[in-house]
Amino acid sequence: MKAQTSEIRFAKPPLRWLWGGFGFQNSESLMTGLMTDEFRDERALKSFLEISPSYSRVFAGFADWTKEAMDRFADWYDASFRKCGTTLYAVPGRMPMIMEDFDCDAYAESTARNLEYVVKGRGCSRIAHFAVTNECSVGPVYNWFGKPDPDGRDRWKIFRDLNRAMFRAFRRHGLDIGLMNTDQSGVQRLKDIEAAMTTLAEITDTWCWHFYDWEAVAGAPENYGRWIALFRDVVAMLEGKVSQRIALGEFGLKGRATARAECGCDGVMRDDRSYTARHPAEAAISAMSRAEMGLAAMNAGFVTAVSWTFCDYPDPSLGWPGGKTPREQAERELREHGGMGRDVRYNKWGLFRWDDEGHDYSSYPDLYTMGWLAKLFRRGGRVLPWATEDETLRVGAVTNANGSLSIALINWGDAKEATLRIPHPVAKPMRLYEYDSANIPFSPFNDLQGVKCLVEADTGADGESVVRVPLAAKSMVFLTTDYEDRVPAPVRDVRLDGAMLRWIAPDDPDHRYFRVFHKGHQIASTVAEHLDVACQCGDDARVVARRRGAVATSAPDFRVVSVDRWNNEGRRNEAL
Repeated sequence: MKAQTSEIRFAKPPLRWLWGGFGFQNSESLMTGLMTDEFRDERALKSFLEISPSYSRVFAGFADWTKEAMDRFADWYDASFRKCGTTLYAVPGRMPMIMEDFDCDAYAESTARNLEYVVKGRGCSRIAHFAVTNECSVGPVYNWFGKPDPDGRDRWKIFRDLNRAMFRAFRRHGLDIGLMNTDQSGVQRLKDIEAAMTTLAEITDTWCWHFYDWEAVAGAPENYGRWIALFRDVVAMLEGKVSQRIALGEFGLKGRATARAECGCDGVMRDDRSYTARHPAEAAISAMSRAEMGLAAMNAGFVTAVSWTFCDYPDPSLGWPGGKTPREQAERELREHGGMGRDVRYNKWGLFRWDDEGHDYSSYPDLYTMGWLAKLFRRGGRVLPWATEDETLRVGAVTNANGSLSIALINWGDAKEATLRIPHPVAKPMRLYEYDSANIPFSPFNDLQGVKCLVEADTGADGESVVRVPLAAKSMVFLTTDYEDRVPAPVRDVRLDGAMLRWIAPDDPDHRYFRVFHKGHQIASTVAEHLDVACQCGDDARVVARRRGAVATSAPDFRVVSVDRWNNEGRRNEAL
């Protein structure tokens, strides 16, 4: 039986909006004190460098930021955002309580002074945007600015005064950081953005709104139409009133609530999990729906879209105020600055798990949809409109300044062939990466799926490029010419030092991480230049370690290869 064929036509209109990039909420700089070396090197940093998102949201810019905490943030920035050229949108998780004697100018001055240290003193120069508080929350109170004040204060006046004070303070300190407003969440709070537009437009760089869908069922055919209609209305809300654009500062698919008693936390903690984590039986489909929501935001005209979150938060901790150990201090800082207020919250929204007790850092299916979406749909791309008569297809496409093209296709229907008609030349074969919900490309090391095949473009009768793509049922495919076909430089001096494998990284600005092999089988992916192979290779490595003691020696059974920014892997048969 011949497979169904569907056609997708892309257009190149005279006016095309710029795309600012997909990204994630990256809270990891607040959690370094809670990370094992393994989790940091083989999961958190490794996956971030592999994806290299061009835009991220971070909790930073606290008025009471300590020197030690600022340096920890800058160290994480150096290891992650700087290497990937990631532009940041910063926000204090929740600003402290606003009492009667609250001084907007003094608070703004403290914030600006601290940001000046990390931006100028530590070189964290890609902090481009700042919102004064997360979702208008203050202290333990969510949406404090949007609630009536029992003492009769005009809370929105305080909000306006605070933004104006922050604007002045940034200018005094020479900070080229634009204000984002209002960082509100939910359809019912859009009115707050409209109100802010009448009074804060002259000092606002970008408007910002958050959206979580609590009602959607993953994979439901009506989702995309409902989302893009809502998002277009939000974008249109600014038209003719202000010149700035609007960012989707957080988005996620939460879905049907799980009974608190059912999950064992009734009366104990707040259960805050993504659709994927709440409904593991639907996780394969939920991962596609999460990406579908992101494509709807891009196609509707948002400037950026940030998915909550990059990795799971660790399990809830108490964070005692008087704690003195490094771990207790890290737990307290996460609670105070991590957007949680005083909730004891079970927060699982990541692309991969964080379970130290079970030693489970495995990926959710979302890694293989959202990872490539953030990797390929980068800051500075121009959005291509598209049209199809196939109601089971969802599409997104951008062209980049270097002339490359990236396309995402979601097929909610049966297996088919899609014919893409593109109104400009496709200069080289397109790499194709596939996410098949019936055969999820899980990696035990959380590596993104590799190239499935190369797809060549033909020339159509009207001179357009024609690309034919096979689509599995309920699958997502990424196509791109945004790559270089190269072999990364070899890793040098691979040696065993006891049971510790060590090596020297290549001098390659496009290097991202290492893959480590033992007797031809991959045993790890890491950003470190060492690996305790006794953990991965068992008795084999322990025998080697006992025989050789602490003397460094060659390691013929091991190979370490560099993986670059385009996911090219170095040769394993180099003479190392």
